[in-house]
Amino acid sequence: MTTTTETKETKETKETRELAKPAAPERGSSIALAPAVDIFESADEYRLIADLPGVLQEDIELLLERGELLMVAKRELAREGDALALARREGDFRRAFRVPDEVDTSEIEASFDSGVLQIRLPKAARIKPRRIEVKAVA
Repeated sequence: MTTTTETKETKETKETRELAKPAAPERGSSIALAPAVDIFESADEYRLIADLPGVLQEDIELLLERGELLMVAKRELAREGDALALARREGDFRRAFRVPDEVDTSEIEASFDSGVLQIRLPKAARIKPRRIEVKAVA
């Protein structure tokens, strides 16, 4: 027998894992860099925080389609002179996430500052717990 707490934790863990599942790479695409992404959950929202070093804001694209959030960011590195060693890679950052049904997709917001992209995925009001007042019968 499972308790309510165990059931809630299992459901939340399953939803968070669903959000964190990587999508399959697109066919015919070049190798993409997978950015480091942290995923947090609160009672009101999910928050994704992605490191995108060397990327400009105008080179970031977020697409939401059929329950999947796709993050693509292009990074071009300046090359000066003859390369003696190359450790940094040029190319696209690409990562996809399955968005849980409980997210209000019309309210998703993103911000970018100092190479860090934050994506806020608010939960729908119907999902959030609310207190119901019990009234006395007159």
